[in-house]
Amino acid sequence: MTREASPLTREQVIEAAQAAFLTHYGVAPTAVGVAPGRVELLGNHTDYNEGFVLTAAVDYVTAIAGAHSQRPLTPIATSAGFPEATFDPHAMEKSAGEDRWANYLKGIIDELQKTGCPVGNFAAFVTSSVPDGSGLSSSAALLVAAARLLTTLWPDPIAADPMELAKLARRAENGRFVGAPVGLLDQFSSACGLAGHALFLDCRSFTWKAVPLPAEKAGILLANTNVKHELAAGGGYSERHGQCMQAARQLVGRGDAKLRDVTPALLESKGIGLDPVLKQRAHHIVYENVRVEKAAEALEQGDLFEVGRLMKQSHESCKRYFENSCTEVDFIVELACNQPGVYGAKLTGGGWGGSAVILHDPTEDITEALNAALIKGYTEQFGAAPTLLATTAAQGAEGFSC
Repeated sequence: MTREASPLTREQVIEAAQAAFLTHYGVAPTAVGVAPGRVELLGNHTDYNEGFVLTAAVDYVTAIAGAHSQRPLTPIATSAGFPEATFDPHAMEKSAGEDRWANYLKGIIDELQKTGCPVGNFAAFVTSSVPDGSGLSSSAALLVAAARLLTTLWPDPIAADPMELAKLARRAENGRFVGAPVGLLDQFSSACGLAGHALFLDCRSFTWKAVPLPAEKAGILLANTNVKHELAAGGGYSERHGQCMQAARQLVGRGDAKLRDVTPALLESKGIGLDPVLKQRAHHIVYENVRVEKAAEALEQGDLFEVGRLMKQSHESCKRYFENSCTEVDFIVELACNQPGVYGAKLTGGGWGGSAVILHDPTEDITEALNAALIKGYTEQFGAAPTLLATTAAQGAEGFSC
């Protein structure tokens, strides 16, 4: 997928996907699915623990143009120079080669077919402005865009409910073709995003609400360290998932327990005999849930200083208790928090690389000074500049016929 230094708008990415499809296949596409990446404001690793998250869709998107095809194999190409993937949608196998990126689409096809949606042969072309491996969940954008494309080509009732579409995309990422044990945060954000709002999600009941995050009051800056991570390949994610499950079972005394069931009081009383590493992981999740609820309340009251304070606490918890940050992200967060007009900053995404999210006063002179300080300081420390991505809380996924 394309990585844009100066990202295209949503409309430009859609147009680029349509034009590339026409050039590549010699015919015009008949449908497009488009889905945004997301920024996790608070709720780091809480989703698969059935906790709370505070998130927002961003205005960096993946668009997939497609059409029904009579070819015996489905071809899917991208604008990033990755090899074209071809496979039979009725007899799919997981790929371990250079075309393994297409496993995400295979996962969506597989899950849709399980619901009775008769996905057959098609051709597709993928274009994206979501930086791969940056912590903005390019994988969720790809999955949800594919789901929107395919449910436009083969209409299915699941497309009417963005939350159900998000759940399907999560099953695809958890399933046999991708195998990443992620929670619902990424797919939900991409499918259900609402412009000008953050989204508060209860990952147990799947109830959610939108809370104001107006662009004129709060700028969102994503500082990509360009340190890559890949959740499906492990990178610590699977280990943390297992540690959280083990800690929950021991603290609650039930095989199906999640850390959502653990209150701060329970952790303090029963955590004494817990393995120290498991207690650290549990500490992060239990108190991160508290921070998410407080931050949602603060946004409803327009208190950005409180949200920023909670973001700083969250990052310190990632460093100390969950140990999923890295030197480069830590440096960016500390540097940002020392700049005028910055409310708070933290790691966003799975961790071990990727990006920091910075919430700041969007006044032009403050924004320019912040950008300059981050580029100068990071370059002096690491010998290369970070990629700075200014964004706002954006609209979620859509699919439409051309």
